[in-house]
Amino acid sequence: MLDLEKVNSHLESKTALERMAFGISEFEQGAVLLSSMQKTSSVLMHMFHELGVDNEIVFVDTGFHFHETLQLRDEFMRKYKLNIRTLYPTLTPEQQEEQYRCKLYQTVEGQPVCCDIRKGQPFLRYMKKEGRQLVFGGRRREEGSARANIAIVSEDPRFKGYNLNPIVDWTRDMVTDYIKTHDVPVHSLHSLCYPSIGCQCCTTPVMEGEEARAGRWRHLREDGRTGPAYCGINFTDGSGI
Repeated sequence: MLDLEKVNSHLESKTALERMAFGISEFEQGAVLLSSMQKTSSVLMHMFHELGVDNEIVFVDTGFHFHETLQLRDEFMRKYKLNIRTLYPTLTPEQQEEQYRCKLYQTVEGQPVCCDIRKGQPFLRYMKKEGRQLVFGGRRREEGSARANIAIVSEDPRFKGYNLNPIVDWTRDMVTDYIKTHDVPVHSLHSLCYPSIGCQCCTTPVMEGEEARAGRWRHLREDGRTGPAYCGINFTDGSGI
């Protein structure tokens, strides 16, 4: 068991790379990186390369991803020889639609069920089956909402382990600077007004003046309705899966 107060105090003054090295030192192969293949994931995957570790990087293929997302995964594997493991839901999109008699992602009620089946469940099955105790993520306080006050390290009771956010105190400019300095590949859709990228069926471009996540589940917020903000795979986003 980690003494979270002591650990967070210790890591607060450390660099992102030092925070990541701490997690790997404490948990060895039990520490993994959950990658969405977005900018922050590009940064963290490059840090794995910088540290020279062979810990697994976990990517959940929902079956609804943009092909550019899968291309970036493959590029990181080729360029940096990273140990990226792809997880899959137990149901294909077609089987899911047949079982539920609808496209779950098209309704406010169905969206969390869809995200759970296609993201949350594959990830948690993996963490429990493989006995992983720590997952690195790219959440940042600057993103606001549920992420405004997150700690560097926090408990995740779903798999009786911990989340560690190495770049929790980074700004968007810091992320951009790191990518430029190290010539790190990024998702090609970021340059086409997609600052936040999820499944193709639930992601649209963001217009000028909109916040970064405005393009996620836009179809569920039409006519002023309150729609989802996060997919729920991250416990600190209030998933409760």
